[in-house]
Amino acid sequence: MPRWVGGLVPHEMHVLPIGLMYVAAAAQASGAVVEVRVVESSLDCPTDAAFVELLDDFKPDVVGIRSIVFFVEELQRLARLTRAHCGAAIVVGGPIVEAWKEKLFEQVPEIEVAVKGDGERVFPELLQGREIATLPGVLYRDGARVVENTAAPENEDLDGLPLPAYDLVDLERYRAQLSYAYNHRRQGVLVTSRGCVYSCSFCFRPWDDMRLRSAAGVFQEIAYLYERYAIRDFYIVDDIFNVHLKRALEVFDRLLAARLGVRLYFVNGLRADTVTEEFVDRAIAAGAIWFTYAVESASEEIQRLTRKGLNLAKAQRIIAYTQRKGVVVNITTMYGFPGETHEQAQLTLDWLGELPKASLLPYHFCLRFFPGCDIREQALAAGFSYQQLEDSTESCYHDMPAGTPTLSRADMTQIVLQYHRRFGLSNPDRVREAVRTLAGVGYTDEEIVHLYSVLRRREVGSVAELIAS
Repeated sequence: MPRWVGGLVPHEMHVLPIGLMYVAAAAQASGAVVEVRVVESSLDCPTDAAFVELLDDFKPDVVGIRSIVFFVEELQRLARLTRAHCGAAIVVGGPIVEAWKEKLFEQVPEIEVAVKGDGERVFPELLQGREIATLPGVLYRDGARVVENTAAPENEDLDGLPLPAYDLVDLERYRAQLSYAYNHRRQGVLVTSRGCVYSCSFCFRPWDDMRLRSAAGVFQEIAYLYERYAIRDFYIVDDIFNVHLKRALEVFDRLLAARLGVRLYFVNGLRADTVTEEFVDRAIAAGAIWFTYAVESASEEIQRLTRKGLNLAKAQRIIAYTQRKGVVVNITTMYGFPGETHEQAQLTLDWLGELPKASLLPYHFCLRFFPGCDIREQALAAGFSYQQLEDSTESCYHDMPAGTPTLSRADMTQIVLQYHRRFGLSNPDRVREAVRTLAGVGYTDEEIVHLYSVLRRREVGSVAELIAS
């Protein structure tokens, strides 16, 4: 699909559809289905003809589609083709349901039912034929109106859920793609918690509460995937893995005791001001080679506005500590906040300049205003137009910005160019340092070349060419 991390890129990125794999496992465990298939449309059927061929071959009774707002066009394509070529019921899930609700049925008229929140309980009950009007957690079409039932209870016992259906995906096919960490490995994707204890205004919150899997449950999944599927690389995609320090350390201790020799990647943002030196050391001892710290802005005012409330001094200390360990360290920052001035945007760049190293990946993003996020109301109050917010959801994070009421397009462009000159792709020394770090944690030349081909949106011929450029 064109809407992926860097847009149209020389090498494709595809990560395991872990949400679908959880729901598929629950459907299998319920006994309500004879056969389930997990399909990633951008990989398995990117063309209309390929998807129609799949429908003709499988002849499904139900087509379940998971989506986010950013991929609504793909959702519309799949729903349209399904309705035109088979009589299957169409059920939609994922964050787009909670974000749009009735609007989803307007934008995708083929939909009959949508599931909000956790799908592992609700979807099997749909398959078992429960009366929709009595089923919590769904929206459904009733003539000309859309009915929203009460919310379903959230799954409190995450350890009790069936493990994701790895038997329904081709791990070698995914290994041939680029993963969350831009490498070619047999992928294990870990969701060790749901929800978040924080309330950052730029984040979408599909769940009310924070729920954690036990350290024992997390380790058991790793050990199972290690033995059953020979997976050695595990990508942790929690909102904040380190929200409970004792649990995190126990996961590391169990891995150390088992001596599995796995590699861990924190590909989503750790909360930097609550990470400790002990966490970093134990994580690395347990196999962690990839850390991502979510900072967003070095402006105290922006931190208050967005309710992030990060202790910037603590964050800077722990990021520097991690960088000195020789592992991959990524730092996610953003610009384009409501009311943000050029001076505040500059603060973030200067704060990054005080660290020993740059973020390995150039994660300086232009803020997007997705439906369901409080930041939209803050932006409207700061002078943004509704159309500006809608337009922002159509762009990738790395696309050139359009400007805000307090930060012109020219100023935003200057911020981006300065970032890359100081810390990113336009700084040869930073690139060479990043290449050395990647090689040091075991990346092959091919993986490094493919990673930078994606980032530069053009084919890079070799590591030698990359270092020399």
